[in-house]
Amino acid sequence: MLCAVAAATLLGCATVAQRRGMSASTGPPAPGGLAATLVRSRWWWAGTIASVAGLGLQFLALASGPLIVVQTVMVASIVVTTLAESVLLRRRPTPRRWTGMVMTTLGLATVLLALSPTGAAVAVTPSATSVVVLAGLTLAVSAGAALRARVTATAGLALAVATGLGYGVTAVALKTVGTELASGWTAPLGHPALWTAVVVGPLSVLLSQHALRRARAVAAAVSVIVVIDPVVGLLAGVAWFGEHVVVTPLPLAAALAGAVAVVVGIVLGHTDGRTRRQDRGCASTAGSDRATTSVGGRSGP
Repeated sequence: MLCAVAAATLLGCATVAQRRGMSASTGPPAPGGLAATLVRSRWWWAGTIASVAGLGLQFLALASGPLIVVQTVMVASIVVTTLAESVLLRRRPTPRRWTGMVMTTLGLATVLLALSPTGAAVAVTPSATSVVVLAGLTLAVSAGAALRARVTATAGLALAVATGLGYGVTAVALKTVGTELASGWTAPLGHPALWTAVVVGPLSVLLSQHALRRARAVAAAVSVIVVIDPVVGLLAGVAWFGEHVVVTPLPLAAALAGAVAVVVGIVLGHTDGRTRRQDRGCASTAGSDRATTSVGGRSGP
């Protein structure tokens, strides 16, 4: 739990630090282009180091804690991003954004308290066949979303669904790799989970960028991504990793109410009266941050 919170915090701050490094390079281009300019930026390096540290902590969290808890907590990186913007980029959150952050935080806490997820007594992993089938399904959905993006105005929604699925599947794969490591450093090499993370992770990052650019409402796209990712973790945790959640009516109703609060909070945080262009930029930051959070290379909503 603490590793997941630390990972979400680092990844939320990392994205904003990298953005500050990029914004500081708006002057005349330095020799070597943008890449050379960023390499000279202390803020860009700080963000990159924080990203690597955050990804390492997320991997540790997935290896040692319930997948359901880790993936739900990682949603908090969106809240951290907004807070980091107010400090590093001097963008004071509006009352609407403060309300959104409070709703998101309380909603996440409600979901976790209501479901009370616990890990399995004995470490288990999905079979190689299950991982291959899941990876194939994810790639098929991604291909379908990419094709749909060429012919329909709802491309942003389709790409957001594929992105959320990809992030969730990548977390499942990383959780599997962490469990396999208990059998030896070479054990993950013989399981398709490692290669699933390597392929699906970067693909999901790419899809997220297209989803945020093509979406009619960026907040809606971010919400779809953020909701699908933990749902995949919930289903996989129960079905494959032997994790347990409370499924009586009252806790389920409370968890659903908490999930709705999370979505509403995210929407409020990204529709605060700014122009569509500014809103798109802010939501792209949150989406990139969520991307970083789930992939493990998504420095990789």
